[in-house]
Amino acid sequence: MTQSTDPRYHDAMERLLGCAVLFHGAENLADLAEIDFGTLLEQSGLGMSASDLEFIDAAEALRSEIQIGKEFAGVLERMDRRSRTIAAKRTYAHVPQKLAVLGDEFGVSRERARQLEVRLRWVVEEAASGAVQRAADWLVRAVGAAATPARFQRILDLLVDDAPPEWRSAAEVAVMKQGGYEYLDGVVANGVFRGLVEEARRLAPRFANEAGVIDEKGLRREIGADGISEWEALARNARLVRVGGSLVLRDTRRVRVFLALSDIGEPSTRDVIADLAGLTDNSSLSSLLSSDPLFVRFTKDKWGLRDWTDEPYEGVVEAIMRRIAKAGGVVSVQSLVEEIPDRFEVLPATVRNYLGTRKFAVDGDFVRVVAAPVAPPRNLADARDVVWSRDGTPALHFEAGVHHLKGNSQKVSVAVAQHLGVGLDGSIKIPFEHPRGVDDASVIWRSYDPNGPEIGRLREALLESGVQPGEEVFVVLRREGLRLLTDASQFVNRKPAPAED
Repeated sequence: MTQSTDPRYHDAMERLLGCAVLFHGAENLADLAEIDFGTLLEQSGLGMSASDLEFIDAAEALRSEIQIGKEFAGVLERMDRRSRTIAAKRTYAHVPQKLAVLGDEFGVSRERARQLEVRLRWVVEEAASGAVQRAADWLVRAVGAAATPARFQRILDLLVDDAPPEWRSAAEVAVMKQGGYEYLDGVVANGVFRGLVEEARRLAPRFANEAGVIDEKGLRREIGADGISEWEALARNARLVRVGGSLVLRDTRRVRVFLALSDIGEPSTRDVIADLAGLTDNSSLSSLLSSDPLFVRFTKDKWGLRDWTDEPYEGVVEAIMRRIAKAGGVVSVQSLVEEIPDRFEVLPATVRNYLGTRKFAVDGDFVRVVAAPVAPPRNLADARDVVWSRDGTPALHFEAGVHHLKGNSQKVSVAVAQHLGVGLDGSIKIPFEHPRGVDDASVIWRSYDPNGPEIGRLREALLESGVQPGEEVFVVLRREGLRLLTDASQFVNRKPAPAED
């Protein structure tokens, strides 16, 4: 049979009963009880829309049997004015008023107001407990452990909307209390549901991985919530968070990056990771990837999850040295040129450049690590990046670029590093005499750097001096303190001859 479009309740029931006759030869309700209802739904064409057919409207026919609003209101209306006020404003109010406030209204103490409420509860219990319990039983059967506020209210309406308007809210509260229901975040739930919320909150960390992503199926099974329809509300009230399709303990940059990489499934660039993780600050992402043990660098530009490799990328030099050490101290150059570029996405020429530095000694096709590399002394007078002040003091000369103002270092000649007292694999920090109060400069000379030594941490000094990209910069080279200047007229290209006595 064809699928019914937008079936109404009565149409659907007639369709089901007709199929029971045509397909199963049913003649009465007893015959209908023996038919598999799931099969009947499919045969009737209602299987796809079964969840859209609400039965709440059909319960209207039971109103005379299940409604208790009028009966409950009658009990309250027979009480004195003060008791009715306590009932409306506190005992059966959605937002109960404090006893002290009620006491002030009646001109009695807080304790006397409490006694009046106790008596009120006793009177209502004696006169209406049966009706309220009956309604609560209906409510529990219809709602279960929890329901959305809209669904809950529709069912509650069936039970109490015969109450006079002034007592409607009180009747609602009485039935809700008897059933143990309370409003939570996005759901109305009883004690069973609230207990599951507490269990989920307590046990979630046990089912979370190192990043904070929860094994959702395992958690539901452990707390016995497999059959709970309002699972999302349960998780939310347990203070768990949905990020994409995953349930997590907290929504953090760390968990977003972990989920993004898990979704990508392979090492990726920071831009790709940031885009999928919904992060706008790539600088903070760089810091996270570099410092968090969950993540490792796979190549110069790509990052991934730690579990994806047992050899994180720490640079081409480190990779070369690991392979040399693993081979017993000597390894084939050709094997390095073939293996490292494929593993770390670098060019073969890059590997050869590093092998040509003082860190390594190449003999034919074999290479070893030099334990204590040395460099011969160089003359400052021959350095292309050095000029001289009129008194014969050397100065580093270069053109400022955007990269310097962003924090990049400036490569310097070997002679400059040696003049400042830095040898191979050494480093030093030197303060600025001008401008004062900025970061110390750092001079580093790595024996494996094919580009030679460098001077870094210039950014603050450049900015403080108002240097713009394209301007000439002169750094007077004294170990006691550097001076950053921009006046070219103070310098000459050749070292001045010493003055005669």
